[in-house]
Amino acid sequence: MMLKNLRDRLDRWLLRRGYVHPEVRELVRNQIVLTALVLLVCLPLSGISVAAWSLAAGTVIISLNFCSLARFGQRITGYENKREAVLAVLARFYLRLAISGAALFACIVWFGAMPLPLLAGITTVVVNFLVWGAWRYAGSRTRQTLTGKEA
Repeated sequence: MMLKNLRDRLDRWLLRRGYVHPEVRELVRNQIVLTALVLLVCLPLSGISVAAWSLAAGTVIISLNFCSLARFGQRITGYENKREAVLAVLARFYLRLAISGAALFACIVWFGAMPLPLLAGITTVVVNFLVWGAWRYAGSRTRQTLTGKEA
């Protein structure tokens, strides 16, 4: 019951911040929870382990990137002009890529982060997608059997 209340409060908070699509909101919520769990485990160890704060840093970098992408992805569907939409997607993509690259560079070169735990933190978004997809697949009531006649 407490987890359901927490989930509902987080969903309402995300809705107020512009995550209007239910599935996008679910993915963002899951990424926020996953990030919180990683931080909860890693931050107490960060004083004694470079790997711990490297993992936490990678998770935070990808979570911020993903949340930005998710919110922008919902807005881009409303663009009437396709050329303008493509230019907006490309500009935002390269801007996010540059910022993420600069953050990773700073973590490794200036702050001494370990590359493998940093990359492991970045893969949390992949874990989020895999768990979300498996959960949705397992929860679907209808299973389609491919017969080869679909083509």
